[in-house]
Amino acid sequence: MSGIPNVMQTGRSGMMASKAAIATTGHNISNANTEGYSRQRVHTHAEIGAIDANDKRHIGSGVGVSKVERVNDEYITRQIQNSGRQLSHFEEKAGILQQVEDVFNEMNGDGLNRLIAQFFNEFRKLANDPNSEAVRQSVREATASMVNDFHRLRHEVGDIQKHIDSRINGYVTEINSLTKDLTELNLKIKATDLAGGSPPDLLDSRDEIVRKLNTYMDLSVHTSNDGMVSLDIKGVGPLVSGSQREIIGAGRAPDDQRGKADNLLEITSTGSAQSSITHSLKGGKLGGLVELRDQTNASILSRLDELAFVLGQSVNEIHKHGYDRYGNQGVNYFKPMGSSNRAAEFLDLSDEIKSDANFIATAAVPDAPGDNRIATSIANLQNIKILGNGNVSFDDWFNSVVSDVGVLANKNKSSMNQQKNIQSQLGKMREQIAGVSIDEETANLLQFQHTFDASAKVIQVADEMLKTVLELKR
Repeated sequence: MSGIPNVMQTGRSGMMASKAAIATTGHNISNANTEGYSRQRVHTHAEIGAIDANDKRHIGSGVGVSKVERVNDEYITRQIQNSGRQLSHFEEKAGILQQVEDVFNEMNGDGLNRLIAQFFNEFRKLANDPNSEAVRQSVREATASMVNDFHRLRHEVGDIQKHIDSRINGYVTEINSLTKDLTELNLKIKATDLAGGSPPDLLDSRDEIVRKLNTYMDLSVHTSNDGMVSLDIKGVGPLVSGSQREIIGAGRAPDDQRGKADNLLEITSTGSAQSSITHSLKGGKLGGLVELRDQTNASILSRLDELAFVLGQSVNEIHKHGYDRYGNQGVNYFKPMGSSNRAAEFLDLSDEIKSDANFIATAAVPDAPGDNRIATSIANLQNIKILGNGNVSFDDWFNSVVSDVGVLANKNKSSMNQQKNIQSQLGKMREQIAGVSIDEETANLLQFQHTFDASAKVIQVADEMLKTVLELKR
């Protein structure tokens, strides 16, 4: 009789193993569309059989469940994380560059380039009729339109800088939230491992957090012997060390003389000896935003300011030597500016010209109504190579700014599309390994159901055998 209970136990172990396999298969099917989920499978082993007392043979005693394991390729996972960082870098830059392009998009020909040309053309008209008050007013209006567009461009590019700061601040908050979740998962995974369990869902969740953190900056990922993950910011230091984490911050700081304008956000870390890590961040969303803010946009603002400053200074130098309709000399056309710093914002007509267009000078000598030499000299500034150490005209200078923005945006778009293809290929590779196939899981479900039913039949047969033996003893 001792063998019959063993047969029942064998059938029971088969039912339990099948039950675990069915539950795992159902779990796979339920999470077929869950981002970052890796399909799981049940590992079983044959239970060590006991030696039969009569024929000295090993008789199997059923099946045992070793563990529930996720199907995953660590190498592909790391490749997806790295590729995702690069893709996020290009995508983040694409959004900002599109905003910059929109600022310089000269719809209906009303951009700054046309307004500068119109400004000089009005002075040409004034040279043809130097004694006309109406033409002087037309010159003043054209100047006001040009000045307003300088202000618009400076303001809108400055707003993009502020928008970048806003995104940086939001990402810093997200990073701190993710690192908190990561340290908690590290502790849970370690505790489960110590208890002899297998935490595939926790491992998937941790990989997903690491993937998200990788989209913000260039990180090095390490897994210790106890199964805990540590993250280092390349070029900076630790971000997460097992159950410990560093706090990323964002605060206002003065100009650091590396391109960052005054009062823009500075990124800090409690794990960095120098505290500020703004210019040490490479790649990812944060690296892209800092690069655009402190290099691309800063360069655009600097070149706009240089254009406004040189334009205002050059016109003033000529205009001050001329005589207006009242016989005055020495009147500035634009308000003088001490430097090019924020010149596109401060460029403005002088108070005299604002109050009376007759203060616009056209003559090189007093009491010469038909003298147009000053007006002609100002008009001729348009084509003189006065910027860039005497190598670039006003038109070419501004065109180069617009052109550089377009080239940078197109180059970034090309890199982004290429990276999307790489990410797509890596995603397909991961799906082939770790993805859930509904058809395959459905077939497995039927197989495990049949195994469960067969194991139940073993128990039923053992029960009938037991009844037969009991009846023989009556």
